[in-house]
Amino acid sequence: MSDPLAVGPAAVALAHRVDGPDDAPAVLLAPSLGTTWEMWDGLAADLSETYRVVRLDTRGHGRSPAPPGPYTVDALATDVVALADRLSIERFGFVGLSLGGAVGQMLCSSYGERVGAAVLCCTVPRFGEPATWLARAAMVRAEGMEALAEPTRGRWFTDAFRAEHPRVVDRFIAMLTGVDAEGYAACCEALAGFDAWPLLGGIVVPVRVVAGSADPVCPPDACREMAAAVPGADVVVVPDASHIASAEQPQAFRRAVTEHLGRHL
Repeated sequence: MSDPLAVGPAAVALAHRVDGPDDAPAVLLAPSLGTTWEMWDGLAADLSETYRVVRLDTRGHGRSPAPPGPYTVDALATDVVALADRLSIERFGFVGLSLGGAVGQMLCSSYGERVGAAVLCCTVPRFGEPATWLARAAMVRAEGMEALAEPTRGRWFTDAFRAEHPRVVDRFIAMLTGVDAEGYAACCEALAGFDAWPLLGGIVVPVRVVAGSADPVCPPDACREMAAAVPGADVVVVPDASHIASAEQPQAFRRAVTEHLGRHL
């Protein structure tokens, strides 16, 4: 286990849900910015037949505490390690999407001995210019989470999916608007300060990068560039999927995840 003093005082006790056999290999699922552990309902149902699946709410989201910010992605990774320690999980597989994938990059770099395999989804080592994230943090503090609802539909889902599956889209937007505005803003500040490029070459964890073919936030070419910087990593591009590829193409996404976890856990 990690030294509890190393993850103790600053770590947040994350809200979480555990499914699957207690004696099975553990897999931790980390959600995107603006969502909760419910974003993983479908994948968790499948994985829990084979694995001990731990879904978590990132600090500032859902049922987890929202301490004053700003946060860092390194601190969010520390929260995950502290959760694993609380659950007596020494080694785990990890699946994270977007912000969850950024957390995964830090886990693989700083706590690689704990991670048996990682699937980093719709994520990149640097999410654009810091000013963009700082402006979004200021906006939600001033206007609330509802201000993000409409623009987020277009970032998260393709036009075709929004037209064909409005209830799924509405469910995700309800997650977004239900997030604590200060917690969301502090996570935006974490992304503003995030740059994992210098760390990728030192990762020894088996990594698979999953991209959505139509993702405007983390385009496939950016995901391929990240994978090329991680020794031994590979890439799966999910067709006809935007940023929340797990919801748009659940079967293809599940195959990409289970293949990698099955090979290494």
